[in-house]
Amino acid sequence: GYSSYLQIVVTVFMLLFSMTVHAETISHPDKAEEASGTDHSSMETADTQGTKREFKDLVIYEPYEYLNSEITGDYDEAHAVKCVNGTFVGTEENGVASWLGIPYAKPPVGERRFKAPEYVDASDRVFEAKYYGKSAYTTASYPDVIQKLASEDCLYLNIWANADDKTEKKPVMVWIHGGAYSVGSGSQFSYNGANLVQAQSDIILVNINYRLNMYGFMDFSSVPGGEAFESASCNGLLDQAMALRWVHENIAAFGGDPDNVTVFGQSAGGGSVSILSVMKEANQYFQKIIAQSGSVYAAMPVGCETAQSRTKALLEYTGCKTMDDIMALTEEELHEAYVNAVNKFMSSPYYGNEVLPEAPIELYKKGYAKDISIMAGSTADEARLFMGEGPKLSLEEQKIFAQRRVGEALPCLKEEDKKYYEEFQKVCRFQEPGLIETEFISEIMFRVPMLQQLDAQSAFNKTFSYYWSYPGSNADIGAAHSVELMFVFNLRGLGTSAVFNGTNISDEIARQAMQIFLENYRWQKPIRGVGVRVASLHGERYPYQLDLFQSE
Repeated sequence: GYSSYLQIVVTVFMLLFSMTVHAETISHPDKAEEASGTDHSSMETADTQGTKREFKDLVIYEPYEYLNSEITGDYDEAHAVKCVNGTFVGTEENGVASWLGIPYAKPPVGERRFKAPEYVDASDRVFEAKYYGKSAYTTASYPDVIQKLASEDCLYLNIWANADDKTEKKPVMVWIHGGAYSVGSGSQFSYNGANLVQAQSDIILVNINYRLNMYGFMDFSSVPGGEAFESASCNGLLDQAMALRWVHENIAAFGGDPDNVTVFGQSAGGGSVSILSVMKEANQYFQKIIAQSGSVYAAMPVGCETAQSRTKALLEYTGCKTMDDIMALTEEELHEAYVNAVNKFMSSPYYGNEVLPEAPIELYKKGYAKDISIMAGSTADEARLFMGEGPKLSLEEQKIFAQRRVGEALPCLKEEDKKYYEEFQKVCRFQEPGLIETEFISEIMFRVPMLQQLDAQSAFNKTFSYYWSYPGSNADIGAAHSVELMFVFNLRGLGTSAVFNGTNISDEIARQAMQIFLENYRWQKPIRGVGVRVASLHGERYPYQLDLFQSE
């Protein structure tokens, strides 16, 4: 049952979370200069008039602490777009127009702290859209985050469009970053949309920030006064929903089609898009999702032990007794409490509230996402990224780590669940100690819940599954968690010391991989391509499995 399955996932994940360094970032900033010099001369982009522009790698790591300002004088009208909350003046390079740091909600500060997001006010003012907005507070910034400023005031989005392509009403893709609901940013070098829209010119790409960790996912049900903060357990998801509302109401001004929106994300981002599909606050604003290595199963019940441990840690560290006390904390005091106390516990959305009345998988079974078609999948070696320090360990060291972690988790399982593990050992594709345990973690945390989610949704709408086995350059971690991101965002120019390096991959395979994730799913038609097998999976329920494999 769900509760038993959740126990296995939480037990294993908590053991991993307590010991590992989260390493989803796919680049090393010190190699940005090397990356920018990569030769992509064989790749070209075309506009609708048939002219071609040579591809230029626009994803360059140049961190800063600048913010956009209001413009009171003359401005570049060619890149100015009128939105409900103001006119935003973007920039253009090599045919790619971008608008960065656009606010989609009022700052969640002061009396709005821990409250559901509020939509922006209408405005006729003019603003720069040159710099990313402030990132959400985390314990430590990913090394590839460009905007180094962080704040409670973090609800901003970014837009990229190919200015050469004059297609009307372009399909819109909204990216939601991962990071275990605790870290990450829309300003990550890894999620820059410039290279993507050069290669897929008729897409408009949007990515967003949202509140993370306790700022976006905190259960205050046990705190006096907490009844006024019920949404706090899902505010990060409500932020995402508010961003989607802003996109729906404004993206036409950028050339996008508000009625052809795909929301996609990876890891916690994949979990987020999966949950957004059953939320009435969100699912009216999109038609399709792509859930990469993430599903609904990370959500936990309000009042559970994990939720209350986080709340207790905050109260004990700060000395607060009531919500009034918590609201009186300064921004600095609150963040200090998160870093030193609350951060020790796993972050996740919670259900059993107005936003998610039941476990999300149960809402799927009841048809809450009936109007949404879904592509979801996992990589072949998901868990290898989390074995100890992942890429920093040899394969032999990863095996030792996996054996130790699963060995510690097994005594916590029910006897019937232990029998399932014994059966899994017999059928595992690996029969080597250490790899069996790693594969077990990959299956229960990623692939099995993904398939269960697709199984529930297949009764109501189209579902597609992929299984990614094409590895990165690090043979010891194989096709690990996040390996596909360099394909999706066309980041093949990463330096040779990057965790996932694609410089040894042909342009043709890279193009086909992007088509699978982007063009294929935009139009909901399967595409066959180089290095791609399209095969049936579990009969008619899963019409297509996209199996990306390394060609012999």
